[in-house]
Amino acid sequence: MSKRMDRLSRREQIAEKALALAARGISAITMQSVSEACGIVSSALYRHYKNKDEILDGVRELVRNKLIKNARKAVEEGNSPLHILEKLAMNHAELLYNHPGIPRLLFSEAALDRDSVRRRAIYAMMTEYRAAAVSIVVQGQEQGQIRADVSPEDVVFMLLGTVVPPSFLFHISNGAFDPREQIKRNFLLFVEAVKVRSEERS
Repeated sequence: MSKRMDRLSRREQIAEKALALAARGISAITMQSVSEACGIVSSALYRHYKNKDEILDGVRELVRNKLIKNARKAVEEGNSPLHILEKLAMNHAELLYNHPGIPRLLFSEAALDRDSVRRRAIYAMMTEYRAAAVSIVVQGQEQGQIRADVSPEDVVFMLLGTVVPPSFLFHISNGAFDPREQIKRNFLLFVEAVKVRSEERS
């Protein structure tokens, strides 16, 4: 670890450590536990985050950045809209698998209860992610690869349906259930449901 970090890098490191702690539950995130995980004294932590609420906001922003990064990576690596959606689904699966604290954070009372600002911020993050997926679906429809008789928004919800239930089982099983192979199989069924068949193309 570098002895000196710029402020942005240190804040991101703190958020990463807090996200790792969240795998044990939001209650595991305390100013003391986060400072110990980062290898810094509590006074140094307070220079970046004043309290636990600010840390939770920092973790939420970290998750948002990871989602955006995954979407960009899928676009760069995919060679067609359906392939991009596959990359997006698997990137999402890997994200949840490698960071089991994400669902604990997003759906915890600490993240949602009594704080309308934080609730709106989380909803905005999820809306932004769906919008990015919708734009990919629209491209697929325009190229004649994805059925045009289904709304792009519905296609995206079907896509999320390939990922979320297996990831939820991973979450409630405390990691005993590996969701990734199931998500791969789910995506094959998704493709069969939304793709334009060769005989239907004009």
